[in-house]
Amino acid sequence: MFLSLAIVLGCEQRIMPEKSGFRIAKDYTDFAHEMENNDTLNIGVNLSMCMWEEFDRIEITKMNDSVYLQIKEKLVMNDAPTRFPKVLYELKNDTLNLERMMSDFDINYTEKISSPFFIITNPKEKDTILLRSIGLGTLGVKIDRYLRLMSELYPKEMEKRRIKYFGPPELIEEIMETE
Repeated sequence: MFLSLAIVLGCEQRIMPEKSGFRIAKDYTDFAHEMENNDTLNIGVNLSMCMWEEFDRIEITKMNDSVYLQIKEKLVMNDAPTRFPKVLYELKNDTLNLERMMSDFDINYTEKISSPFFIITNPKEKDTILLRSIGLGTLGVKIDRYLRLMSELYPKEMEKRRIKYFGPPELIEEIMETE
């Protein structure tokens, strides 16, 4: 009798976690508010343009009611991929946030001539969202905006990257003066 009581009490204490209501198809432009604890969002970012190849793989997670962002992999040209630390996704400048940037894309633009800028997936869903840029001019603006956003979140890492690929600030100023 004691054994069956222990089994019944043990079974009652097991609480199944609730399934998250977060869906990328409707919530991707407001993920910071719509994600629930333990939700994850994966974003591939294609920063390639002309002869330059660069890709980021971002993971966004919500834990303890806080949203964290991590560049899991940054691939630039043929260099080895780099990994950035996990940071709190909390931006003071409202114009530089990822959700706002994503909402500027036309989700219905599916022209195959432009490769996706953002590839958004949720590991718990089979859904994938592709956000494409319209033309090279818009692509350049989107890349610049994305890199400014990442510079806010990763100031040291992005400065190191800028110096590695483009040289120290003095060299860039010198080149611009001579043009």
